[in-house]
Amino acid sequence: MALLQEIKVPLLSVNDTTLTVVEINVASGSAVASGDLLMVFETSKTTFELHAESAGFVKILAEANNDYEVNSTIAEIFSTLEEAKEVSTPQFAIVDNVTVTPGSNILTLPNPEFTGSAIFSNSAKKLLAELGADTAVFSGWDLVTKEDVEKNILPKNKQRQSPIPIDEVTKNNEILPTGIVSKPVSSNKKREIEYLSAVQHTGLISTVYIHLDTRNIFNYVNRQMKYLKNSLLPLIIYEGSRLLRTHRLLNAFYYQDKIHFYEAVNIGFAIDIDKGLKVLKVPGTDQQGIFDIEEQIFSLSEKYIEDKLTVQDLTDITFTVTDLSGEGIHSFKPLVNKYNSAILGISAADSRTKSLTLSLSFDHRVTEGKEVSIFLRELKQRLESYSYTDLENVRPDVTCYKCMRTLNEDLTGLGMIPCIAIDGREGHICASCWSGH
Repeated sequence: MALLQEIKVPLLSVNDTTLTVVEINVASGSAVASGDLLMVFETSKTTFELHAESAGFVKILAEANNDYEVNSTIAEIFSTLEEAKEVSTPQFAIVDNVTVTPGSNILTLPNPEFTGSAIFSNSAKKLLAELGADTAVFSGWDLVTKEDVEKNILPKNKQRQSPIPIDEVTKNNEILPTGIVSKPVSSNKKREIEYLSAVQHTGLISTVYIHLDTRNIFNYVNRQMKYLKNSLLPLIIYEGSRLLRTHRLLNAFYYQDKIHFYEAVNIGFAIDIDKGLKVLKVPGTDQQGIFDIEEQIFSLSEKYIEDKLTVQDLTDITFTVTDLSGEGIHSFKPLVNKYNSAILGISAADSRTKSLTLSLSFDHRVTEGKEVSIFLRELKQRLESYSYTDLENVRPDVTCYKCMRTLNEDLTGLGMIPCIAIDGREGHICASCWSGH
């Protein structure tokens, strides 16, 4: 007789200190085999399946549609059915970002053996910022909730006089209109609102627009692309990733009075095909060719449709591109995501003017309009260079040593310049890199 596996809420991302149980696939007391699907979590970016690692009898300690703190025990697997049926201590659930135990409302306490840095729930961080409080108060804590902040920071007369019951529904006295049907916002949408609000609430977001001449660019795209005909997305991600090497302020973010620069360029592209808005990462974007990027976009989109995305596909995104060209939108202002300083929007091409609008929203705390304008102008120049139409007899073996663009991909009509590369070997450099763009 033994406990074979203790199953805890995993830490999948530094942004997610709580996860939502959206699906429980086995009943408590059921016999399970190693590899059986036990439950499904929802994070701010994706879903995560939890599988049994041992064969035995499972005891479920969680409920569907409840939020649970990271490291909370939500299931156990025993060697006998009798052990799985034994009554156990209730587990912590999350209500309004406060950790409570069903029935008793016992709050989390600091862990005296913990020596790492405390993790703060999103509501705790917000309250600390509002109070201007020092996080050092919670030195030695592993996880700090909003209730912990209220109990340790707020004056006694402002603390909650009673714990929040698990079934609380009314949050304020606001009177809603009549004749409505209400539907709870999903945890995924709540986190999306929170992450977008994290940057937009400052009021320091601006958007700069530029028109792109698309005449003959689609000739190149439709002749060269394998999957994405009539789409500039692979081309824009490819050229944009090269520019982000030098425009590092657009590959960064603002946090606690500091600008944090990403070392890698991982462009994410937004997708929403009736399965919720997701941003999918093209890893090491600036190290990939145009056709590799097209392949990545196609492959990631397939995983999105088939619900096979992993956490790695959705995290560590340093810059975002959102493409509404297929919706017939001629201009829009995209919203900057958390831990980004900019986002590029692609509008629909106008068949009359043979042009489309690129819009770049940016965080003024990190960069400024002049820097963004230069980036957009250089991106426009690079993209319009593909309007060259003589695609015959192009040597595919000639490659720019600096940006790795082939002659087939750099159809400016100017060709490439022979040079001596940095490592001393003979090579070529394209017109864009030669001019510093």
